[in-house]
Amino acid sequence: MKDPGTAKASFVVTLLLVMANATSLLDDVGLQQEWRAKARNWIHVAQSWVSAPIEKDRLSLDGLQVYCLLLLARQVNCVGADLVWISAGSLMRMAIQMGLHQDPDHLGGMTPLQKETRRRLWYTILEMNVQAALDSGMRPMVTADDFDTRPPSNLNDEDLDNKMQWDSPKEMLPTPTRASFQCLLASSVLLRLEATRVINALQEEPPYDHVLRLGEELASVCRKATVSIDHHKSVAKNLWPTEFPYSCCDHFHRRFLLCLHLPYAAKAAHNPMYSFSSKAGFEAALDLLSLLDDEIYRRLLLVGGGMFRDILTRGALLVFLELITQLERESSAFVKKRNQARREPFLEDARNIVQYAQDRLSYGETNVRSYVFVSMAMGQVNAMLSDLSTKDAIVKSASESLEVCHGILRSTAANLLSRITVDPNMACGIGCDAMAIPSVDDINFDFMNDGNIDFELAGSWLVRQ
Repeated sequence: MKDPGTAKASFVVTLLLVMANATSLLDDVGLQQEWRAKARNWIHVAQSWVSAPIEKDRLSLDGLQVYCLLLLARQVNCVGADLVWISAGSLMRMAIQMGLHQDPDHLGGMTPLQKETRRRLWYTILEMNVQAALDSGMRPMVTADDFDTRPPSNLNDEDLDNKMQWDSPKEMLPTPTRASFQCLLASSVLLRLEATRVINALQEEPPYDHVLRLGEELASVCRKATVSIDHHKSVAKNLWPTEFPYSCCDHFHRRFLLCLHLPYAAKAAHNPMYSFSSKAGFEAALDLLSLLDDEIYRRLLLVGGGMFRDILTRGALLVFLELITQLERESSAFVKKRNQARREPFLEDARNIVQYAQDRLSYGETNVRSYVFVSMAMGQVNAMLSDLSTKDAIVKSASESLEVCHGILRSTAANLLSRITVDPNMACGIGCDAMAIPSVDDINFDFMNDGNIDFELAGSWLVRQ
């Protein structure tokens, strides 16, 4: 950039957030931790920009794009990831204030590019709202009656020309584009909004036949998504260089099926009426666990919070619950031996969960409860397989896992303190969400210097913007 001083503040903040979201994909652990520390600063800068007193300046499409990237970056980098639902509500209200809940065909005076941009933004905000609502245990803040915006078109960005004339039949062709996955998610968002309201209902438990109906519809959506993904892979092999977008799309669909069946699967051991939920929930948990096979998406799952923690929470619970239930039903050593080969893949999945929980600690996770829990559950399973005392095994596993946690956290703290200078007057711990919030003037933008691109920006300039 020849004159960085002329760059719009929204563009600079967008660039910072794009880089903040990409830091989790680095394959070098040390380099990733270094850049994630920078990413947290960028997130605080973006949060300051979004929360500036002059709100009207932020009520623009650029402002909404920044807000969407900010909420994603907070979950990717575990910066207030568990509180994203609060901010998602603010984002939703901003979008409605700007009229994105109304289809642009009704508003008039817009080019095709402007219309498509508004549709894509609205469905991005809808997706963030339903995902955040699912994680927070709250109802979504919008229903099908609250908007009439049509889903986005299946077109590549380069085809969004102001002068083009769209032919509706061509829009609906299943031609793979970079917008195909958003179109796929948009086609099921109403169903997932309904499922979230049922999952997070506070007053009365919904009838089980209604849960089964929703479950079948969600399972059908997941199957269609799998067919679409396979179609993309076979028809447009060069469209996406990695499996990452396929894994992301699959994850965003299947987690609703897991959450829907979870409470009923937990009751299945005492009430056979819920046995279908036990089976369906267990299969959904295994499907989510298979996402760890995607090396690049696994990097995100190792560091992400919010919607990226399903495997450690709901998924782990159902996998170990199913294993323990199976072992409790086996009345003799002969039955256990006969079922050993059939159970081995599930045991391997359970071990992968324990290793994944430990790896998250190595990548900066400071909450040790998940790792201790899955270690204790694994200890109980191993004891039941060997006909040993489960109580002793659980206590031993808890002690050993706490020792592992202590060693990892000490190492992480030592590495962190060796790279930063801590204010001795700051009485706070070091953790992902306990970082001191920097001001814009504290940010050093020298990291943006790269060859012919001159991004030497002063923090005070961003404040003035």
